[in-house]
Amino acid sequence: MPAYFHPRLQESRRVAANRLRRLARQWPQTVFHLVAGAALLALVGVGVLHVDGDRIGLVLRLLAEQPAFIGLAFAVFGFAMCRNATLDLLQELHLGWWGAAPVPPEATRRSLHLHALLQTALGNLIVFLVLACVVALSRHPATWFLPLLAAASVGFWLGSGAGYLVVRRIGRQRRDKLVQQHVSTPLVKLAALDHARLPHLADWQRRETLRRWRSGGRNWQFLLLGLLFPTGMLPWQAIGLLLLCVALIWYGLALRSSEDVMVRATQLFAALPLPFPRFAAGTLRYPLFAWLCASLLGAAGLLLQSAKLVVVLGYAAAIGLGSLLSLCLSWRYRHRPGVARVRATAEVLLVALIAYQLPPFAPLLALGLAARHYLVARSLA
Repeated sequence: MPAYFHPRLQESRRVAANRLRRLARQWPQTVFHLVAGAALLALVGVGVLHVDGDRIGLVLRLLAEQPAFIGLAFAVFGFAMCRNATLDLLQELHLGWWGAAPVPPEATRRSLHLHALLQTALGNLIVFLVLACVVALSRHPATWFLPLLAAASVGFWLGSGAGYLVVRRIGRQRRDKLVQQHVSTPLVKLAALDHARLPHLADWQRRETLRRWRSGGRNWQFLLLGLLFPTGMLPWQAIGLLLLCVALIWYGLALRSSEDVMVRATQLFAALPLPFPRFAAGTLRYPLFAWLCASLLGAAGLLLQSAKLVVVLGYAAAIGLGSLLSLCLSWRYRHRPGVARVRATAEVLLVALIAYQLPPFAPLLALGLAARHYLVARSLA
């Protein structure tokens, strides 16, 4: 009897069960991580209690007065989230090693349905929890809560549904059409980025970034930027804001592409005795170059908006520390990229909260977390 869902779901369930068994066997380390996590959560809780919920609630109340704008913004976000995640899963099932398995198309379709449904429900739950947290921090009645939640939820579900339908339309085409055929040849060769003993790794990262950029990998962010772009600015201020936003969007794409290449390179070099320091040095060069480009372009945008030098330096340091933390997590969890992204999001938010309350300690915390992740990654190599 054929399976109702794709066997990959059963594989994921068994992998999760094996990890739980390993945590139970290594109980001293598990208890230590639980205690450390509880301490961090307590620190986050103390910081959250000092956040002015009424000020945030005032901004949300003003946004709730424009439900069409909120719904459209969340629709764009939901479309991008569901489309990208479902397309990645579809490519894995069709073009990965599961592509040769005799799985009925109906099981694959039901699995894609379930994946999109659970992901959208989880995203909507996060939106609800964030708004509920602001309500809990507010001392005044939050009359904006239900209208804002309704507009955001409706837009989010409609956008996710549209993104899923787009992916299903692509899935009905030929399998080789899933890989977007766009030119990834760079306009200028940068041989200096290549590592002497890993000569093509940085070029691989750069080409993957160019392929995604030229295929419209961040078009939804530009659409959201167009919706949020303020009016009434002076021409040079508008140009500066545009430069800053383009730098951040491009750099986010470059960092994500570089991390994905790390995962694929790890799988490619699995049978080779490659020292981890050499692998880290080879995969760090292009993200470092991308950070330098984003810092210079963003600094130009900030200066056009009459920003002070300390703000420009803070901008470059902030994206640099966040990127370093994300890269170290990618090295540590290079066999589990999903865990790396979740932890990177959580730890960057933690550093941002510390920066809001205790600015001098935020860089030390970021560097300490990055150093720990690097040492753990090196010990696991």
